[in-house]
Amino acid sequence: MNEISRRSALTLGATVVATPMVALVTPAAAQKYTPTDGEEIFPGVRLVKLGSRDSHIPAYKTVFMEDVVFQPKGAIPLGDVMMDDMVCTVTEGELEIKAGDMDFVAKEGDVWSCAKGSTRESATNNGTVAAIMRVINLRTA
Repeated sequence: MNEISRRSALTLGATVVATPMVALVTPAAAQKYTPTDGEEIFPGVRLVKLGSRDSHIPAYKTVFMEDVVFQPKGAIPLGDVMMDDMVCTVTEGELEIKAGDMDFVAKEGDVWSCAKGSTRESATNNGTVAAIMRVINLRTA
């Protein structure tokens, strides 16, 4: 049977202790999209559908989540009113948002909401890197 020397035991112990520390300080990489992922909805803007499920909120039948990926200078022009109540956030980059009476630059982590039938929205990426707007739609029918 092989004997373990003091040096081997110390090395093994240091490895066991250090491994969880490395996992704790290693940041998780955000999911990146290629310029061809999803469906192009406007020039430089693509829609990536992430999933849907029946809602447990009585006012809504379905909830679904999508990422809208804006390449630099990509934009969604001011359009029709919202078809669903929705909550939006920016997960990467920055977007200039015009929605209802709001006009602001949304940065990573900013969150806002739009009401079905009463809010019109436009979004523009004036930055030099892709921006992602995550949208959670709350559908009534």
